[in-house]
Amino acid sequence: MKFLHYLIVIPLLAIALWAIYTADPEGEGIPCMWYSKPFDTKAVLIVFLLYGYIIGRIGAWFGYSPLRSDLRRQKKANKALNKEQAKLNETVSGLKQDIAGLQEKAQREAQNITENEKKDIKAWWSDFKQKISVKKGN
Repeated sequence: MKFLHYLIVIPLLAIALWAIYTADPEGEGIPCMWYSKPFDTKAVLIVFLLYGYIIGRIGAWFGYSPLRSDLRRQKKANKALNKEQAKLNETVSGLKQDIAGLQEKAQREAQNITENEKKDIKAWWSDFKQKISVKKGN
């Protein structure tokens, strides 16, 4: 887009400079109502060229003011979202640690249950053996 801008502006600027350069310096100049002598044509053209540039820049600045305000609003919203995302990341990492801790706890409980079951089976088996040996002995 900037290339297109320069593609349009540079030839227009070249034409304006050519018009200033080829202005008739020998002529009477441009008459002024409040000044007795006429103004130099080249000086007037340079002043109006600068005036047009300044007015154009001011117009562009005011034209982009809604865009700048939207950009400021979006930056504020992005900052708030970044803070919220950081909080959520902390929450998620805490939840992941909790899940890992719960999984380890579940594994330990499962091991304890299997060990308790083994103990219960061994106790039942030893009781069963005693009962059988008592019955055989009688």
